[in-house]
Amino acid sequence: MDWRQVESTRPPAPRVAASEVRPSIRDFTQYLGTGRAALAVIPLLARHTPLGAHSSSTDTAGDHAASLGAASPSGDVPGGNGALAALAAELDALEIPALAVATAPGAGTLDDLVAVARAASAPVLRYDCVADENRLYESRLAGADAVLVPAALAGTSLPRLVSLARAIHVVCVVEVATAADSAAASAAAAPVVALAPGALALASTISPRHPLVAQEPIASAADLARLRGVVDAVLVATGGGAEGAQRIAALVEAAETEPGS
Repeated sequence: MDWRQVESTRPPAPRVAASEVRPSIRDFTQYLGTGRAALAVIPLLARHTPLGAHSSSTDTAGDHAASLGAASPSGDVPGGNGALAALAAELDALEIPALAVATAPGAGTLDDLVAVARAASAPVLRYDCVADENRLYESRLAGADAVLVPAALAGTSLPRLVSLARAIHVVCVVEVATAADSAAASAAAAPVVALAPGALALASTISPRHPLVAQEPIASAADLARLRGVVDAVLVATGGGAEGAQRIAALVEAAETEPGS
């Protein structure tokens, strides 16, 4: 996802006073492992598959559309936020550690986040560019328990953003794409780190004390196997309806199966 492009296509988030924001009561990190000992699947719900987010179908990364908001046949959830909420409730029954909802222009809306947060008991990550405090507070008001913070866009504001989020019990999932981003995330005491698509090589630079999330193409259990021992979780875009839920269920089962068993 080109987060700079995303930010250039929309107005700033409205100003919100911290006193207006009710803290989250769902802990995004509660069921995420550390130490790379296990691998969890975090379904990513979107009206259209976001650029950089990878579907759980047989499409490869190269098959994804090259423009923001372009549709992936297997990653889309048609039918508006009502369909997203219904899918979220179905996936929630799989006892997944968390859900993610795309809200960037073309991929989803803030109302999608509201609907999913109300429908699910699992913590919800806002999959969007959250690089300032107003966007952070906007996210929490819409029900987010965690937010994606691209390190490169947050820049020197990253430590303050992590601190402000902690005060309202929201987890900053700091996305890193370079070694400099990784160092910035560490310096800011990021509670969770997400590797940008294609940045899996940075995994070794992230402390195993903190959950590490991948954004790599997942088509099968074999793709999950390649991530085992490297990261703690992976975001997987899912399509709508029974087929999408069944695909995620199969991947969740594969992730929970011990190698060789």
